Amino acid sequence: MDQPAPNPRAPRRRSSADLAGAVRNGRRFSEALNALSDSAGSPTSADLRLADELARTLVRRCDTRHQGWQTLRDTLQDAGADIPWARAERQAREPAARLILADCATPGRTPLLRVQHAAAEQRARALAPHLNSRAAAQLGAPDVELRTAEWPDALAAAVRARSRSGIATGLRATVAARP
Repeated sequence: MDQPAPNPRAPRRRSSADLAGAVRNGRRFSEALNALSDSAGSPTSADLRLADELARTLVRRCDTRHQGWQTLRDTLQDAGADIPWARAERQAREPAARLILADCATPGRTPLLRVQHAAAEQRARALAPHLNSRAAAQLGAPDVELRTAEWPDALAAAVRARSRSGIATGLRATVAARP
């Protein structure tokens, strides 16, 4: 007996390798997140490469797609901070990939906006080792003294700000939350 013809309207399941190529080209982000959600319990090596490519692309896209990151970056650049931007971007990829996999493992839909924000926060955290004690003044909060261990969380909070004054407010809130 002959097999029935496949339904041309049925959605096509793409492999993780196909999706990694599409993500590299800036397409199919939601489909990639859905694929990672489907295999979150036991990701294959192809799924791990997909998460890595998704993290790489989202971290890179912060420059054009995340206003909080843009504000933080522009503020630091205008202040003349000496930061190896490309190195910080590379350092943010692995933690962002882990967060994406963890987010996809939780029940329910994983929105692109949430993982894009997580990538921006990881990129900001990667800047922490390159900042010194004058950085708070460069960020508009000269009255704030942050400990070395507080910088990653303070910068991640600064990514939520959409203005330079919001960055300073976030830094002050970090100090106020000290135990």
